[in-house]
Amino acid sequence: MLMSKAALLRKVILLILVIVAPAAFPQSGRSVRSGPGTNNPYESLVPWHFLAKGGALVNEPLVLYWFPAVVQESENSPLLNSRELIQAIDRCLTFEIVLPEDAVTIEKFGETGKLPAALLADAKGTVFRRVDGSGGRLALPSVEKMVRDELNARGDTMYVRVTEAKKRVAAGDKEGAIDLYRKLWDERCLFPLIGAEAQHALKALGVIVVEPPPQFPIDPNLPIPATTTAKPTKPKPPGGH
Repeated sequence: MLMSKAALLRKVILLILVIVAPAAFPQSGRSVRSGPGTNNPYESLVPWHFLAKGGALVNEPLVLYWFPAVVQESENSPLLNSRELIQAIDRCLTFEIVLPEDAVTIEKFGETGKLPAALLADAKGTVFRRVDGSGGRLALPSVEKMVRDELNARGDTMYVRVTEAKKRVAAGDKEGAIDLYRKLWDERCLFPLIGAEAQHALKALGVIVVEPPPQFPIDPNLPIPATTTAKPTKPKPPGGH
């Protein structure tokens, strides 16, 4: 079946966004935490981080959580050097490992007794997709497909929102257009070029949104400057020298 012109145009736009956006709009800084393989700067590895046991969820729009069945799996798995997952970094995907002893987080996501597993969630912990292991193993192709399907679905949603927002502007539905452009702005990390377009459109509609300054981790080895307290000056007696 031949692809329609509209569908073809949509695919071309998404392809341009994937290729051009990362270079045109660098990602904001993220806090750095320990993860497998992070000691060698020359390794081409997926930037997995270990989630703090029972800690807060990651405040990012799209997070891939990996639940290995045993600790050793997090040190020797094809998920560590998947080329497709590495490429997804440019789509602002964050990678977190939940270790087997973190029963609180495992239960929070409903994965108790189901390890190994992987899932995609947002900053609030809302799960969009999940993959469970089979025979005690987590298949890399299944995880890659899950990520691919979610990014493609979000790309389709983005295209629909852009088109609808422009229609609402033309129809005079200011509030409806603002609502759609705000959603596009909120997901600018996934689609930076569309985020920039949403920012300009919102400004034209009287709404100003700005990118917050990047947050850089504090160096734990940075010395704290010593504080000095000025000594009070004794007043001179009248006529004194």
